[in-house]
Amino acid sequence: MNQKFEIDFYVWKKDLGDTPKISYKLIEYVWNYIEEKFLVPKKIWVNDKYTYIFGLWLRKKKPEQLYFQENIFNTEDTKYTVLKFRAAVNSMKQTSLYVTSTLIDGQTPPNVCASMIYDVFALIILLYTKKLTPEDFIKEKEGLDETIINSFPFPASVEESNLIVIEEGEKVVYVK
Repeated sequence: MNQKFEIDFYVWKKDLGDTPKISYKLIEYVWNYIEEKFLVPKKIWVNDKYTYIFGLWLRKKKPEQLYFQENIFNTEDTKYTVLKFRAAVNSMKQTSLYVTSTLIDGQTPPNVCASMIYDVFALIILLYTKKLTPEDFIKEKEGLDETIINSFPFPASVEESNLIVIEEGEKVVYVK
């Protein structure tokens, strides 16, 4: 993964049992695929002065959760929320990316997770560029390699997932 991009995978400790047991390598694979297909050829973010930090959350959808951002990738089961980048600090731009789905639990297979992760990454990129369309991402999504996706350890340990487990009441601090 390009040093300009960092992806942190978060979970609240109370939600650990419902978090997909995916390898961090799966997240890297999806990001690298997007970087190669879109960011480098279209010169999006790769040559600027910033480092980009994404806080990724994969959460089980609960009945009390009623409001979600409207966007093209939302389905009945899966909702995506992307926040705008916070003001740059020390040449770092940071944001949180949320995937909330009835399909998410401790047994969610890697291919389902890869699809959701791809969509949430697509949304943050589409929020900041006019060089690409949702259709571009939909078309290229077919190129994700199921063999590679299924080659990563599953179920993965917390360590293999690179999960950052947050205690109840603990503040999530992104600045390194």
